[in-house]
Amino acid sequence: MADSAYTIRPFPRELHRKAKATAALEGITLRELILRALAEYVEKQENQLTGSKPTLEELLYKVEEDTERIIGSAEAKRIGKWREFEGNYLRIIPFVQWRIRVGNEEIATKLDNEGGLTLERIALDYYPEFFNAGDIQQAKKNLGIEQ
Repeated sequence: MADSAYTIRPFPRELHRKAKATAALEGITLRELILRALAEYVEKQENQLTGSKPTLEELLYKVEEDTERIIGSAEAKRIGKWREFEGNYLRIIPFVQWRIRVGNEEIATKLDNEGGLTLERIALDYYPEFFNAGDIQQAKKNLGIEQ
């Protein structure tokens, strides 16, 4: 993936001076300082969003692994398409919603019954706040849960 370039204008003069001095004291460039600060901010926001729960991406890796083990590689590859959107929840969540909507009840039930993690369980047990009522209803239907 190629790096993106950004220009910050106007960059407040006093903040620029302090940031440049801080970077120099740490022996890094201003660019490195800004990237480090941004990465820390994003991680902090993700932690606030997810709390002590595993991240959505960690859960999706587990779904993929369990699907491979219990169902087979062809279905695991279909689930693995989420990786195209890795790092972008605004694209991952619609992908998971779509997979739940077109989900195969037989596969979801088998995974769930054999102790595997399913996309449906992510929506029901881990991140229901990411999904709408229709998604939750479909997830329950896919797992054969009474509504």
